[in-house]
Amino acid sequence: MATFFRCDGCGEGVDSPKKVGFVLKRDYCPACAAIADKFLHEEEALRKVTQERFVVERALLIAKYSAGGFKLPDVPDA
Repeated sequence: MATFFRCDGCGEGVDSPKKVGFVLKRDYCPACAAIADKFLHEEEALRKVTQERFVVERALLIAKYSAGGFKLPDVPDA
């Protein structure tokens, strides 16, 4: 029995697709795999920047709302 793969990016047939993804993996031809890899790289960079900003802004909120020793939910005692 033969197996036929179709690129999830361009729809063309591909003999040996590259799987790309972490949760929802897709099969790509070499050209489309390069695009998918670039997307994941840029998404991860955005995730890092967003996480860093969240940490800074959360610290400001904690400082604002914990003044006077107020214990906040989901914030461990220092």
